[in-house]
Amino acid sequence: MNLRHLIFCGVASVFSLIVIGNTAHAQRTTSPDLRGEQRERQQREASLRTAENVAAIEKRDQQRLDAAIKQVKEDFKRIQILRNQMVRDLLANKPFDYKHISDETGEISNRAVRLKTFLISPVHSEKSVEKNQKKDTELKDEEMKEALIQLCNIIAGFIDNPILKNLGEKIDVEQSTRAGSDLQTIIELSNHIKKSAERLISGSK
Repeated sequence: MNLRHLIFCGVASVFSLIVIGNTAHAQRTTSPDLRGEQRERQQREASLRTAENVAAIEKRDQQRLDAAIKQVKEDFKRIQILRNQMVRDLLANKPFDYKHISDETGEISNRAVRLKTFLISPVHSEKSVEKNQKKDTELKDEEMKEALIQLCNIIAGFIDNPILKNLGEKIDVEQSTRAGSDLQTIIELSNHIKKSAERLISGSK
């Protein structure tokens, strides 16, 4: 091995040590910064995911609210239509169609239950139930007209309640209580009429 070769090998070894040392130093110097950047990136990603989740929840809640308002308006309008049909039938003074009465009062009851769920707080709802408990006695044929007139009048009073004209605004406790009481009476009376109509249908067969 000549001198030139020995010098070359020595220089190469020193150069290798210098490169390795600089690389190790660079790694020690930059690693904390890389970890910091990684943490920042993870935090940004977590914040973005949180914001997206919040936006998705708010959108879903708004969709549910819009659907609830739409359902309330539909039920409210349909109850008015059914009530007006009953009034026309009563004024016509025709023989009762108990199948028709059963269908009408059944629908009124179902929609009133849903309105009560959307519009009335549980506390007011419980009070109105206690106040309006009635004995479920069968209506006779001659009592049916009076019961239907009573139901129409109660629905008319409920329709005129200001709480239904101010949806989304601050709820008046007195109006809410009255609406809850009216709805409970509508539910009970319409169910009573429906059951009586069904019994009268069975009795006529």
